[in-house]
Amino acid sequence: MCGRYENAADDAALQAEFEKHIGELNIAYDLDEVLKDLKTDFLRTENIAPTNLVKIITFDKNDNVFKLELKKWGIRSQVYDPSRAAKGKDPMIEKDIFNSKIETILKKGSKWKKIFDESRCIFPMTAFYEWTGEKGKKVPQRISIQRTPVFFAGGIMKTGIDENESASIITCEPNTFMKNIHNRMPVLLKTKTAGEFLRAQSDSAGKLAEPLDDDIKMKSEKAVI
Repeated sequence: MCGRYENAADDAALQAEFEKHIGELNIAYDLDEVLKDLKTDFLRTENIAPTNLVKIITFDKNDNVFKLELKKWGIRSQVYDPSRAAKGKDPMIEKDIFNSKIETILKKGSKWKKIFDESRCIFPMTAFYEWTGEKGKKVPQRISIQRTPVFFAGGIMKTGIDENESASIITCEPNTFMKNIHNRMPVLLKTKTAGEFLRAQSDSAGKLAEPLDDDIKMKSEKAVI
């Protein structure tokens, strides 16, 4: 699970890192206009939470170009809640899907498979957060990849029932490092393979949606957020 993350890289730094390893990245928005519409002076860079406006990268197959875009984090959906059905309540509820399990996405017949086939994206990050410890005393841990200023998490996009085109982070089983912290982790992509994840056919992209290689060193430190 990934319920909070950080993207402290500004557009220029992100563009430079992406273009060094992958290819040209077009900024597909006017930040000043977006902030004016939102009546705020900034987008969150730390403790980014579901429903926040976030930066994602997409690949336009028609124009053969990568784009940095702004989307809401969390796809507003109707989901079935069996616990409500057991209580005689309406089991269909609305919620924001901000994490999507790769096992569910790739499952035969899954409605999310078509989205993965057609609308993948990646989330630029400088870190993500998980909480450890006993219930009521949990401590946030800031998790990053050593010697990697910016990395990318796989994602999908869809227009939700709120009519917003939104994005969800794809999660997978944890690697060895993350097993001591949480039973899920974002699908973290090496910078050079992030572009391939967007450009590839869905079968090849699915094979990239796996736990981060244990040879890539990660770091965890207590955080105050």
